[in-house]
Amino acid sequence: MPAIADRADIYLERFNDALARSADEPTWLLERRKRAMERFLQLGVPSLKHEEYKYTDLSGLADGQLLFATRPAGAEAALPSYAAGSASDRATAAGPQVLGRVPQGARVQSLAGALRAEPDLVQRHLAAIADYEDHALCAVNTAFFADAVVIQAERGAVLEEPIQLVFGDGPRDSLPRVLIVAGRNSSVQVVETYAGSGAYWRNAVTEIYAEENARVDHYRAQVESLDAYHTGRLQASQQRDSFVSSFSISFGAAVARNDIGTRLNGSGCECSLDGLYAVRGDQLVDHHTSIDHAMPHCNSHQLYKGVLDDRAKGVFNGKIFVRTDAQKTDAVQSNKNLLLSDQSEVNTKPQLEIDANDVRCTHGATIGQLDSEAAFYLQSRGIGADRARNLLTYAFAADALERIRVAWLKEHFESLLLDRFASQEP
Repeated sequence: MPAIADRADIYLERFNDALARSADEPTWLLERRKRAMERFLQLGVPSLKHEEYKYTDLSGLADGQLLFATRPAGAEAALPSYAAGSASDRATAAGPQVLGRVPQGARVQSLAGALRAEPDLVQRHLAAIADYEDHALCAVNTAFFADAVVIQAERGAVLEEPIQLVFGDGPRDSLPRVLIVAGRNSSVQVVETYAGSGAYWRNAVTEIYAEENARVDHYRAQVESLDAYHTGRLQASQQRDSFVSSFSISFGAAVARNDIGTRLNGSGCECSLDGLYAVRGDQLVDHHTSIDHAMPHCNSHQLYKGVLDDRAKGVFNGKIFVRTDAQKTDAVQSNKNLLLSDQSEVNTKPQLEIDANDVRCTHGATIGQLDSEAAFYLQSRGIGADRARNLLTYAFAADALERIRVAWLKEHFESLLLDRFASQEP
């Protein structure tokens, strides 16, 4: 009996409609969609009964109403200043989701365009990196996404400017799908921005394939409506000597769940999974990370920092797997949280599973409040209580922000962080 049998009708009806619209897709993609739908019906939308979601209740999404609802006429996302280009500024290669010009050495295509130009590449990687067998939310996206942005960095290309993807209130923005393939010896930066208006559920999936000695720097800036749910999955597959970095910025949404992972498939790989979340009111943000060290001589680094005020809640669960063959692994994981009120809370669980014997792995988590002596010192030098609080909050988050290598993105969120708690009492 399917896990969501009593709510399956709306999904099945929508899926049949989606299949009809996708009739010209290749057989392999249709088969992956059908298998994903089958798995979703078996798994269901996660609830508090699922161990991986014990602090993050998504059961209200089970009927799909917020996912499939038509956006009201005139809805317009409040985009950050760096992403607020006009429609005429947007590239046409992949529709309205790509902002600005595509850098030389890169190709950005819609799903239809990529299937025509690079059918073998799309078949190898699309819906093949992000696992939908055991991840219900990924299965939903795989079954229903209407289009995808396919980004290729040519072999040896070093892209000077980042590729910007903006997902707002468009009719296809509820289920964003992105595939990034970095050719051998290439370097590419991708910035994904998510913003919207009103109540909705956005369920996004990004897959990254980094070939030998490639570098991918990925940023996800989540500034959704405070009435929205945001669920996102980023999964990377790395080959020998490649480097993948992910930076997750979570300031928006009523409930946000981010699943981020990579598998180090060749020796000499390195990855850096980092994030900053700043929430208040009744917001909840949940980060689950997974780094799979499958081969020797690989390094991984993680730093997630959270600032929480009012009744906000944070969740962090970081997993590092070190397989038997992954000797000489060096893995560092850290989660640090700053609580600005007595009502805010964090549940944090760093994990290591090590099957090799010649490794160096460390992990840790901290939860604390502002240093009252530091605040008193600043106030004794003529700095107001509000300003002192803001400066100390910024100082806490500064080392995380320093890991953002795109200058204008870093500057925007530095300013936003300083302003975010300015109106709050110490």
